[in-house]
Amino acid sequence: MLYNPYIRFVKFIYSLFLFFSFFQTTFSQENFVSDEEFKSTINWLLPSEEILPFSEVLYKVRGYNRRRGGFQVDGILYSSLPYILSSRVKYIEIPEYTNSTSLISKCDCSLIIKTIVTEKEFKSRKNVLLRLNKNKTKDIKKKRKKKKKKKN
Repeated sequence: MLYNPYIRFVKFIYSLFLFFSFFQTTFSQENFVSDEEFKSTINWLLPSEEILPFSEVLYKVRGYNRRRGGFQVDGILYSSLPYILSSRVKYIEIPEYTNSTSLISKCDCSLIIKTIVTEKEFKSRKNVLLRLNKNKTKDIKKKRKKKKKKKN
């Protein structure tokens, strides 16, 4: 049997790739948001709307442009909105164009929808659901009254 160093090298690289991919997925620092945590912090649907498909609740999302293109759901680009329960949606982003003269955006879609999100994505400013939140607590800032100086 002939000894081929190229095959041995390819096997070694492949084994390293498997080792590092397993190590990265096993000991990942990203924490995903559970359903209970999501429901306790954000409530954007009425109880009767949780069992509806997302296409019937889409009217609540402000800034959504129907004419612009398809939908990106969990990283897959669709030309029409697939069937998703509205209670499963945890992240909605409306992609913006890079500038006004070019029509290039980061994806050719009108909405980015995610059903599995990390804590960082969940709390990001791009998440439209944070604006639709009904559980939002408003911080009431106390106004300081200016004291008038007495003239002697």
